[in-house]
Amino acid sequence: MDAYPPDYVDHNLPLVLLSGLEPNGQSLQDSLPSEGAYPGLEEHGFQIFSDFPPLVDATAEGLLAELLAEDASHAPWNVRTHGGKAGGVGFKVQRAGRTYTLPPRKARPPATSSSSSGTDHHETTLSPLILHSPLSPLTPGSPTYPDGIATSLWVTKHQSLVPAAFVNFLPLTLDSNMASLRDNQLKIEINSLKRDWAVSGYKTKFVVALICEDGPLPADVNERISSIRRATNLDLKSVFVLPPSPSQLDIREFVKSLFSSLQSPCVEYYRDLSKHARRKRNRGTIPPPTVPPTSGTSQTLASQGWNIRYEFKLGVFAEFRQEMDAACRSYESAYELLFGEEVFETIAGWSSRFNDARMLADVLAIRIIRCLLWTEHTTSAVRIWLTHQKRIRDMVDRRGKGTKNYGWEAWEARWSLVMTDLMQRANLSALTPPADTLRTYPNMRQTVLFAPPEKAASANDRLYPWELLHHEGYWLNRAAKHTSKRRLLAEKIPDEDRSPTSQTSAAQSKHRSNIYDTYLAPEPYDEYPLTGNKGTNYSRLIIDYLTASSDQFSKRGQFRVVESQKLDIAREHMRLGEWQAGLDILRPMWPALTWRRDGWWQLMEEFGWALRECAHHAGDPETILRVDWELMNGRFTRRSEWNYDINKSIADLPLQNPKPSVVFKEDEEVVPCLSASFAFERSEGNVGEPLLAQLVITSTAHETASAIRLSEVIVAFEGSLRPIKLQASPVAATVSDNQTRISHTMLVDSQSSDAASIQSPTLGGTLSMTGTVDLAFPPGQTKAFNLTCIPREAGKVQVTSITLMIEDEMFNLTSVISSQSFKDPVWWSPGIKGAISRRIGKDRDTITCDILPKPPKVRILTPTLHDHYYTDEHAVLDIQIENEEDEAAEISIEARLLGQSEDSAQIHWVDDPEACVQPRDSSPTSPTDDSGSLGQVKRKEIGALDSGGRKAISLNVTNTSVPLEYGLEISAFYHLLSDPETPIFKTVTLDLPFIRPFEANYELMPRVHPGPWPDFFHVDEPKLIDESEPRAHGLQQRWCLDCKLISFAHETLLIDKVSVAVTGIEGGLVRHIGPEIHTGNVEAAELHPEQVRESQFILELQRLTLGDRQTTTLNLALEVKWRRQDAEAPSSSAVELFIPTTTLSVPRFVIPMGEPRVLATVTRASALPNFIHLDYTLENPSIHFLTFTITMEASDQFAFSGPKSLAVQLVPLSRHTVRYNLLAAGNQKWIQPQLMVVDSYYNKTLRVLPTEGMRADKKGILVYTA
Repeated sequence: MDAYPPDYVDHNLPLVLLSGLEPNGQSLQDSLPSEGAYPGLEEHGFQIFSDFPPLVDATAEGLLAELLAEDASHAPWNVRTHGGKAGGVGFKVQRAGRTYTLPPRKARPPATSSSSSGTDHHETTLSPLILHSPLSPLTPGSPTYPDGIATSLWVTKHQSLVPAAFVNFLPLTLDSNMASLRDNQLKIEINSLKRDWAVSGYKTKFVVALICEDGPLPADVNERISSIRRATNLDLKSVFVLPPSPSQLDIREFVKSLFSSLQSPCVEYYRDLSKHARRKRNRGTIPPPTVPPTSGTSQTLASQGWNIRYEFKLGVFAEFRQEMDAACRSYESAYELLFGEEVFETIAGWSSRFNDARMLADVLAIRIIRCLLWTEHTTSAVRIWLTHQKRIRDMVDRRGKGTKNYGWEAWEARWSLVMTDLMQRANLSALTPPADTLRTYPNMRQTVLFAPPEKAASANDRLYPWELLHHEGYWLNRAAKHTSKRRLLAEKIPDEDRSPTSQTSAAQSKHRSNIYDTYLAPEPYDEYPLTGNKGTNYSRLIIDYLTASSDQFSKRGQFRVVESQKLDIAREHMRLGEWQAGLDILRPMWPALTWRRDGWWQLMEEFGWALRECAHHAGDPETILRVDWELMNGRFTRRSEWNYDINKSIADLPLQNPKPSVVFKEDEEVVPCLSASFAFERSEGNVGEPLLAQLVITSTAHETASAIRLSEVIVAFEGSLRPIKLQASPVAATVSDNQTRISHTMLVDSQSSDAASIQSPTLGGTLSMTGTVDLAFPPGQTKAFNLTCIPREAGKVQVTSITLMIEDEMFNLTSVISSQSFKDPVWWSPGIKGAISRRIGKDRDTITCDILPKPPKVRILTPTLHDHYYTDEHAVLDIQIENEEDEAAEISIEARLLGQSEDSAQIHWVDDPEACVQPRDSSPTSPTDDSGSLGQVKRKEIGALDSGGRKAISLNVTNTSVPLEYGLEISAFYHLLSDPETPIFKTVTLDLPFIRPFEANYELMPRVHPGPWPDFFHVDEPKLIDESEPRAHGLQQRWCLDCKLISFAHETLLIDKVSVAVTGIEGGLVRHIGPEIHTGNVEAAELHPEQVRESQFILELQRLTLGDRQTTTLNLALEVKWRRQDAEAPSSSAVELFIPTTTLSVPRFVIPMGEPRVLATVTRASALPNFIHLDYTLENPSIHFLTFTITMEASDQFAFSGPKSLAVQLVPLSRHTVRYNLLAAGNQKWIQPQLMVVDSYYNKTLRVLPTEGMRADKKGILVYTA
């Protein structure tokens, strides 16, 4: 908006003038333009005079800085600036001197013209002249006289000359001796200033600020201030006092209080001006002019023009009050009236008033747009912008000088810049891009690109994309486009119109003024002068616009637009001959062009040719080579006059030392003129066997291009395969055709070149495979090189890069291809009519090959392997090694046991149990001790084995007491005697599951000991000779251990022996353990799967002493010696037949040997059937006298003879037997005698325990009758 008068288009703020603070500055009048500021200001302006000296101390300087900081002239034009609160307005704060000149309210009477007629002079002397404002269309000499509508000087008057508030800063002395004198001077000065303001006719708010001098504050200072206020008739809100020696915080609070009090008076000041303008509008009459215009040559302003003036004034006054809605309505009314039939349509296009009307229309449109952006009605603002453009175009085409000239395009560019400036000053929240728009806020992309429409606009009307407010970059780009069109039209100006006015005739000048639109644009001779004269620098304007626009597009991630604008900027630099500047812009963008990635070849081509031209003039050979390498591709348009030869790209540049070197790295996106691919024929290969691969290089250059001659091609791999280097043959027969040529290349081992080391750092210094081939590629030709490699190590091999190198006397060029562009890889092979291609690599990656070890032909057999093994047995495996190679081999075998734990099994070779040879690349998983215990990895040298030979060895697996599932890995490492450098191995993995063969259930049952108990009165003392050995002297008890042994084996096992062992006892001794007693129907020797073997063992226990009262704890173990049915001695005589022993733990038994108990035994009489003798033995192992009450209950199951009820008294350490004779009611049935034994002292019922031949349930014992 620089082309418009600033006051005409800037946002209006209430003017506050500061008088009396001039530490080092100048007043407002000194900063105004010296001429044309305001008509009659210096000659006829009203002066507010004061001779008080200004305040110049440090307090005044600090106060002035805080006051000027409240100036809102540069604040954003939006509602958020003042928090959006009602009545909150900003101020335009300026300094003024003690003496200030106000513009005159009325113009001076015009001087009487000597040529006027006598009649007119007589009428003038009879009636007084009606004077108006110096800016009124009714005042002669006014810029708008006689039919002008408005001028920017009227806005300047209210914005820069007439303040809404005038603040006078006066000193207040604290010296009590001078107080009366100084106070009287202040009263006189203030009354004088008030009188001057009243006489001036302006209703400016008059404010007095008293600045206390330094010193102590007297007690009567408030009375003095009140006296001054009463004498000057000032209210409380018009007098402010700053205390002496104020701090920065005090000054800030003072300034805040001052401007808060000015809010309401300033708003009321402009509201009164609005009322005055509204009254004049509502009269509906045109005031008479001071002097009527000359008849026939001019006319007065029509009534619609006066309404425009009033509406414009109402809008400006509303904007002063920050009432933007009211201001917008007034501006819109004025705008519509301006384009009515009585105003704009009646102005001739050649008249200067036409341009004035255009200026007013632009200003009204700008102010309407600013009001809409103030409230962020962005869509409405854009519609106003578009509507104004269309109306002005239509008006200029019909009434003006047309739109086919440079002036119109200049206005179009300026109108786009107006929107840019308004958006920047508005600081719209919807268009403020975050710090990282695309990465951090991906969902705000549309909000950043353009402001969303307001709800009213989106709900009622159909919106078009161009009606949305896009960011500033869009409008700056539009300005650049119209500036470019402006240049095209300016270049068409004839030479006679480009000459200055002094060199042309009057007719030519008139003709020129009727053709060219010079509204806000220079004359043709200034726009595009003849050679030697300085005119408009279009290129510089376009560069400035596009640079600012690209910054905005770049912030929002619109990189395609940025690239296009950068190209246009570079072209403008090229037009100016600034080749290095253009190169600096284009060169960084060339490798990362989005057009290359998206396939926009035409745009990329234009970019490339522009970059090449800049590089050629700037002398940059590397950039030329980079561009030519891509522009030779046939995708781009061929230039008929251009010689496409990469070897002559920089031939016209001087030689450089060192010569330039260009490297296209792996991560660069390039559209090269040579493409290369590599494919393995098969997905797998073997060490030492030929592996066939094919390298295909295709030229995609233009048909007229020269052949591309490579000096070297290097294929680098990741893995164990050595790099391949193909060198150019000295004599290459170049055949220019489009046929595919296939060649078989012999590769030989050689030291890799430095280039290979550079491109593949991991391969530097290693051997490479080298071949010599024809590396000349005419346009469109494809060459396939069949390469045979022999891998020496196993592993995964993958092509990492293909490097194409050109070594010329003037440059070096290297292109590294890391990703192959062929989606469907093919394999070229010879055909009848030439080379044919077939698709390969379906469902596999053709650049990857798994190199497997050389397939072994040594067999590893284990004929004696079982499906299952059992704990505690020794597993002996016979391992047979058979050599099926065509020649003898040196073999060593290794056994590795997997799946170990702390108590894991051990392995060793049968014929060499002490050998502990560890493999070269492994260590035992369990540590070995000094006694030579076996480890978990064993290796044994077999030695040389002839072809077809066989060798058998045995491996023993011991210490298998823990049930685990092991894995046994048997590996045979060997190499052929003819090829010791190629190691070969064969591995066989076996499963060795060890499970428990048995499980058992146990029950401990009481029995009656047949031996006598010791007499309480006759205790045998041990002899002295027997004290050397521990003996037990306590009571003895007999128990029966009942075992049920279950087979969990998968086959029939032979049981050799089952026995019970004591593993621990506390509180007694085991006197005797009887042999196994079979109680079931199972044969003694065999135990089938899931079969139960029942056994009983008699245990005799004795307490250590008679007085021992502790509980006896017994720990037992069941030992089972068994073997397989097919168990035979191993093939090696080094190990004898091993019989495993499985030890089953028995749960701990706790025996209360000091507690009384009742045992029942049964004896069958042979004389009578169903007649049995039932004995109840009562035992008292304690040292107390016990009395028991015995009661036998009658039953219908049997008849008995014996005591029905009996009291039995037992002395300590004694037992007593009571017999009952029972006659059962039937035979072969279970009867249940119920004998109640109650301890008389403790009233405790003792449970009767059954012995052999009896059972028991919850009710008691059961006796079977035969």
